[in-house]
This record gives sequence, structure tokens and C-alpha cells, in this order.
Amino acid sequence: MSKISVLVVDDASFIRDLVKKCLRNYFPGIRTEDAINGKKAQAMLAREAFDLVLCDWEMPEMSGLELLTWCREQDNLKTMPFVMVTSRGDK
Repeated sequence: MSKISVLVVDDASFIRDLVKKCLRNYFPGIRTEDAINGKKAQAMLAREAFDLVLCDWEMPEMSGLELLTWCREQDNLKTMPFVMVTSRGDK
């Protein structure tokens, strides 16, 4: 069985690091990659497969919602689990 791969997308480095650390602690052997914004994540998703995306809602260059919309338009990504996270209470 191959390792589960997760792409963590957030413009705050401490959040990316915290999420990756928590994932590794609770799921030993998990493979994590990270991107600083939606544009970087889009490029990564275009060239490699991930089992899950954990993505911030608000980021510069391309928001999490814009990234999700793009993913749902791609045949190979439209069913990939995509979890949006935010500190904003109104989202």
C-alpha cells in the first residue's frame, strides 16, 4: 500500500508547519507537501497526484476557493477530497 499524500496550502508558514507536524504525529508514514498559495498548489497538483488537500480560504495570488473551483474543473482532480480551513468566523 502506498503512502497517503496530503498537500497543505496556506500563506502562513507556521500554520503549514503546524498542520504537517500534526498529520505526521497522528498518521506516521504520511507524505506531506506544502504550498504558500493557490498558484503554487495549482502547479503542484498539475504535475503530481495527492490524496487530500488541506487549504486556507484566504491567500494572495489565488484564494483557496479559486483553487477548489479550478480543481473541480479538472477531470483528474474533481473527486479529490479538498478541505477548506479558515480563522474567519463568517466563512
